[in-house]
Amino acid sequence: MQRQSSYAKDNGKLYLVPTPIGNLDDITIRAKKVLTDADYIAAEDTRTSGILLEKIGVHNRMLSFHKYNSKERAPELIKLMQDGATIAEISDAGMPVISDPGYILVEDCIKHDIPVVPLPGPSAFATALIGSGFDAQPFTYYGFLPRKQSEQKPYFEEMNKAKATSIFYEAPHRLVKTLKNMAQVFPADRKIVAARELTKIHEEFIRGTVAELNSYFAKTTPRGEFVILVSPNTEKPKQLAWPELIQLVNNVVKQGKSKKDAIRQIAKNYHVSKNELYDKYHQK
Repeated sequence: MQRQSSYAKDNGKLYLVPTPIGNLDDITIRAKKVLTDADYIAAEDTRTSGILLEKIGVHNRMLSFHKYNSKERAPELIKLMQDGATIAEISDAGMPVISDPGYILVEDCIKHDIPVVPLPGPSAFATALIGSGFDAQPFTYYGFLPRKQSEQKPYFEEMNKAKATSIFYEAPHRLVKTLKNMAQVFPADRKIVAARELTKIHEEFIRGTVAELNSYFAKTTPRGEFVILVSPNTEKPKQLAWPELIQLVNNVVKQGKSKKDAIRQIAKNYHVSKNELYDKYHQK
C-alpha cells in the first residue's frame, strides 16, 4: 500500500500538465503557472510544444520524452526529480498519459516514491463525447485501434454488443478503411459520430449511421484528426420460449453441472426468473 500526498514534500515531483487540443487559448491559468515554475518540461515533441510555450511566454528548458526514447529517458528524469527538480510532462495535445508514453514515467515515479500531480484539462475524447449526443455514462475509451482489419474486428465485435458509448481515435488517411471494416460488423443503421478538428476553426461533428458515414467519406476526403463514437447497443436480449430454455438447461446438465447450477446459469444468461425456470423445468 502507498499513500501519496501531492504537496507534502518540498523535493522533486512530476506534474502532468494538459495542453490545448487545438485552440491555444484553452491553456489554463494553473497549467501556465506550473509550466513557468517547473525546472524542466518533458515534451513529446519539443517543436510542437515550443509553439505553445512561446505563445504563453514560458521559456523553461525542454527535454524530449516520446515513445521512441521513453525507456531510456525516464531514468534520467527520475534522477533529476530525486535530486529535487520539478518536472512538468506535456504531450503534443491534450492529457498526458492518454495515447502518450507518459504512463512509463508515472509508473517509475510511483516506484521511487516521487509525487505525481495530475492537472485537469483538455481531452479530445471527453470533448467529443459531451458533444456527440450519445449517453456519456457509461463509456469505453479505446484510444487508437490496430490498423489491420483482422485485428480491428474483435474490437468492433465488442463495441457492437456494448451497452456503453464506445470511443476511439483515427487518423484521416485510415478513416475510410476503418469505416469499411466497421460496416462488416455493425448493422447499417447503427448510429456513429465522427468528430474532427476539435476546438479549431474547422471543428465539425458528422452524425449518422454506419452506412451514411461510409457513403459520405467515400465522396469526401477526410481531413484532420478524428474521434469516432459509437452509440450503445440498445437491443433487448432475445427472449427464448420455455421449451428452448429447458433444452439449454439439459445441455448444461449433460456437460456435468447439477440441475440447480444449470438452471441458475441459464436464468442469468437469458434474463429470466430462476424460480420460474425451475418450476417450468420440473413440470416438463
